[in-house]
Amino acid sequence: MFIDERIALLEDYLNKLCRDGVFPGAVFSLVDSQSCYINYLGKAQLVPEEEYVNENTIYDLASLTKVVATTTAIMMLIERGYFTLDSLISDLLPRYTVPGVTIRHLLTHTSGHDADIDCKGMTREELIDAVYDSKIDPNRYNKMVLYSDIGYILLGFIIDRVTGSFENFVSENLFKPLEMTETFFNPKEGYQKRCASTEFCAMRGKLIKGIVHDEKCYVLGGVSGHAGLFSTAKDLSKFVNMLLNDGEYNGKLILNKQTIETMVKCYTENMGSERGLGWIVLGDNNRFCDFASDYSIYHTGFTGTSIMVDLKAKKGFILLTNRVHPSRENVKLIEFRRNINNMAFSAIK
Repeated sequence: MFIDERIALLEDYLNKLCRDGVFPGAVFSLVDSQSCYINYLGKAQLVPEEEYVNENTIYDLASLTKVVATTTAIMMLIERGYFTLDSLISDLLPRYTVPGVTIRHLLTHTSGHDADIDCKGMTREELIDAVYDSKIDPNRYNKMVLYSDIGYILLGFIIDRVTGSFENFVSENLFKPLEMTETFFNPKEGYQKRCASTEFCAMRGKLIKGIVHDEKCYVLGGVSGHAGLFSTAKDLSKFVNMLLNDGEYNGKLILNKQTIETMVKCYTENMGSERGLGWIVLGDNNRFCDFASDYSIYHTGFTGTSIMVDLKAKKGFILLTNRVHPSRENVKLIEFRRNINNMAFSAIK
């Protein structure tokens, strides 16, 4: 159940942030275990001409790909016996030669891999080589959290190798059962027109609209474990609804309840950031909402997206913005995320 007067306060606040240039526009969804409330505001594009957001605007999810697609797929494959949390990456990917790194390390960002790779000027094959050649810092390995795109690119490689196609696996086993009909990599032309624009990309020399914003994912062909997914608030509400209903959606079991419970435990105490499997969990270093229970998970995307789920209170909140349009230099949203999350959760009874 949603509280009308609290929703009005949230919408007024988001409209103010829009006017103040925190983001051009947004679509948000409040979710409980039975339903959702979706609304929208502002613009999907400012330049070269203005376009307005609507309920069906499609957003580049950026790193929400890590939790919506990649983490979920990895947990599905563990449920199906393909590997375990402690399986070695070197056993799953023959080209990977670093000893000791496991699925758990990649999911919790404790592998010791660097955060990123500068892919400017690289071909797809050169970037893949750079991922496999990426070294481990022994001072970080299993000792500290360093959020790493490299780790999630490797997880995407693993899903590809085990299933034959990461993209097809999540489409057939996740998006179709959840009736997420407008969630995909590499939007086709008809869908590109509905996408919120991101930034003017110096590497590509043009404004990005309906093409993945993340440069590494673009070089990899638009499909990767760390980024590349596009979706709507309506589709993501179904994903959150599944989590709130112990892994079920319309009578279909997507994840076992115990699998979700395993995902939301903290695996990184005293490592600088509290992380579950894929997801951020509440802790001294991660205060993403003042009203969330200890059984809550959160993740953001570079383009200005986020998902927050309280599995105890049965509440969820999705915020989709294109704060990087027309430039990633706009980082104002970071300081307001917690305020927005507080207002959103207070609007769900």
